[in-house]
Amino acid sequence: MKKALALIAGMAAVAAVAAAQNIFVVDMARAYQNYYKAKTAFAQIQASADNAKKEIQEMAKKRDAIVKELNAVQEKVKNPALSEDAKKKIMETEFQPKYVEASRIENAMRDMQQQTTQRLQNNMNNVRQVHLQEIAEVIKQLAAEKKADFILERNACPFFKESVDITEDLIKAINANAPAAQLTPEKK
Repeated sequence: MKKALALIAGMAAVAAVAAAQNIFVVDMARAYQNYYKAKTAFAQIQASADNAKKEIQEMAKKRDAIVKELNAVQEKVKNPALSEDAKKKIMETEFQPKYVEASRIENAMRDMQQQTTQRLQNNMNNVRQVHLQEIAEVIKQLAAEKKADFILERNACPFFKESVDITEDLIKAINANAPAAQLTPEKK
């Protein structure tokens, strides 16, 4: 009997402790999307990507113009009135240099595309890492303010009451120092 009472008392104590815990959830993806610094960084990275794309398009125009010239040289060589020596000379003096230039431009375009993609991806990853660290610090402050025992990622919880979702509080806190023009919240 004493063991049964001790067991019941122990379970009641565990239940009381569990009930006393403050557990909250946050949607980190939504918080990050609404973080003003993330929006600014994304806009800057997008501008860099757009500039690189314009440069590549200009290079493509030059390459296309050279390809048209190459096609014209090939048509010129098809003239049956030209001797084989004349055709060979045209290929060496007109076609070959243009072909080399078109190939050089094509390689430069490919290299620029790869380097730009890699650089922008690295920049985005580095910026995201810094921003997530900043958001984590704000989450720690929110946890202290709300006397939270746990703050979990919303997507890791199959069920929770909406009342424990503090994403809006987090978004307000991370944007507390934002310039007024940058506060346009994203939809849920």
